[in-house]
Amino acid sequence: MEERSSGNSKERANNRSITQPLIWWFVLALMALVASQVTRLHQHQALSWLLWDYAGRITALTILAAVPSARIAAFRTGERQISLFEIVLWIVGICLLDRFVQLPQSLLNAAFPTTVLGAYPHPTGWLKAFDLFFGLALVAISEEVIFRRYIRLAFRPYLGDGIFAVLATSALFGASHWWAGLGNVLSAALLAFSSC
Repeated sequence: MEERSSGNSKERANNRSITQPLIWWFVLALMALVASQVTRLHQHQALSWLLWDYAGRITALTILAAVPSARIAAFRTGERQISLFEIVLWIVGICLLDRFVQLPQSLLNAAFPTTVLGAYPHPTGWLKAFDLFFGLALVAISEEVIFRRYIRLAFRPYLGDGIFAVLATSALFGASHWWAGLGNVLSAALLAFSSC
C-alpha cells in the first residue's frame, strides 16, 4: 500500500516537472492577450480596436504553436468523443444560457459600473461582416485552445481532472474578461463551467 502511494506521488511529481514549462508558456500567451486588451481599451475606432484584439489572440496562439511541447498540448488532435447532433445541442444550449444570463450580467455591471472599463465596438459595413466571420472564428478557436485544451492539460498534475479543475479553468476564463465588468466576468465563468 505504501509503495503504491509512493509511486503515485513520484508520478505526480514527474508530471508536474513535465507540465511546469507548459504553465510558463500559458502565462506568456496570457500576457499577450492582456497586453492587447489594455491597448484596445485606448482605441476609439472599431477597426483599431478589432485589430488589437486579433493581434493579441493571434500572438497568443502563435506562442503556443511555436514551442513543440506547447504545440502538442494546445493543438493535439484526436477522435471526436460526441456526435455532431450533441455538438449542435451544446451550441444551442450555450446560446440559450448566454441569453439567460444577459439580464443578471447587465444588472451586475450597472451595480458596479467602475468595473466596466470598455465595451465591444459596434463595427458597420464590411468590417461587421469580416468580424462576424473571421473575428468570431478567431475568438472561438483561441478561447477553446487556450482556456480549454491547453490550460486543463497544463494544470492537470496540480488540479486533477475533476470539478476543481473545471472551476479553476472557468474562473481563469471569466477573469480574462476583466475589462468588460463584473457581470461579464461572472457570466463568462458560468458559461465556461456549463460547457465542461
